[in-house]
Amino acid sequence: MNRGRRARDVGSSSAPPGGRAWRPPADPELNLGMNRIQIDETHSEETENDSLSPNKNSYFPPSELQQPSHSNSGKSEETKSIAGFEDSVPAEDFTGAGRFDICVPQVGTPIMLKPSLLVKNREKRNEEKRSLEEHNWRILRPGMVLLKSYLSVGDQVKIVKLCRDLGLGAGGFYQPGYRDGAKLHLKMMCLGKNWDPETSKYGEHRPIDGAKPPRIPEEFCNLVAKALKDSHALMGKNVKKNDVQEKFPLMTPNVCIVNFYTASGRLGLHQDRDESEESLRKGLPVVSFSIGDTAEFLYGDQRDIVKAEKVLLESGDVLIFGGKSRHIFHGVPSIVQDSAPKTLLEQSRLRSGRLNLTFREY
Repeated sequence: MNRGRRARDVGSSSAPPGGRAWRPPADPELNLGMNRIQIDETHSEETENDSLSPNKNSYFPPSELQQPSHSNSGKSEETKSIAGFEDSVPAEDFTGAGRFDICVPQVGTPIMLKPSLLVKNREKRNEEKRSLEEHNWRILRPGMVLLKSYLSVGDQVKIVKLCRDLGLGAGGFYQPGYRDGAKLHLKMMCLGKNWDPETSKYGEHRPIDGAKPPRIPEEFCNLVAKALKDSHALMGKNVKKNDVQEKFPLMTPNVCIVNFYTASGRLGLHQDRDESEESLRKGLPVVSFSIGDTAEFLYGDQRDIVKAEKVLLESGDVLIFGGKSRHIFHGVPSIVQDSAPKTLLEQSRLRSGRLNLTFREY
């Protein structure tokens, strides 16, 4: 979706015992274990468009592009830092097909103590209380609504499990990259339609492997519809119902971009402007689900991190922006490590990081 400063991949020059020169494997995914260095940094004029493309409407700090570098440490080093992970992601979590498991693999049969009924009821009451507290739902600006603690832990667990199943199948999670070898610090999967970071265009198949994106699960669409309805009710307290529809139109998602951010993951300020002309003209909203670690989220009318507003998106939060706010610049400068709810991690085995789903109507 974005662009900015670039770096290039540098292969290892180390040789194994015996004196034969080592050559990088044909599959680029197998090169992800090397350390990263940056040897080139450029910044050129941007044009209006979407978010991950390196030449479209965004500013990327150098650290956003992930590059392998020279390494002599072999597999132990590979285990330490694959694709930007700082939390010991084993190389085998990246399959030969390049797919990525967002959950920690289960080894053996774990013995888990079930929480007492008293503890379960207390957690349920606290969750219901948080979701009902209207001060947790607020209008950040015209056309932009934040629903704090909107998704229950149960819903979040279901979303994680569905995303994991889809992510390990055809059209699942992969590492977005560009022709020059630059990589982003996130894993991506598209549902409904494919969005190509290389061209900033939508299509029925993704160019990297020809896979057709999985369909959007009905459960996801139901949650999006409910969130939009509740957002309308929140805004309707200050304006007439017809005015709400005009300023914040409803939409039926046929695209979902799922990103998994590592502990070091980030995404530069950008606009989401690759949807159809009609969708953009109507200001059909983008609906964002946050699950896992907390993210710092920046937004504003300009691509300027100094002038941007900041809000924390925690696990279970839903952010919606449409109408007058449909073309805001937004980005994620950092992830708050180890901030995910323990209950969520225990029930879903979600890996350390942030799972983000953004829904839109093409």
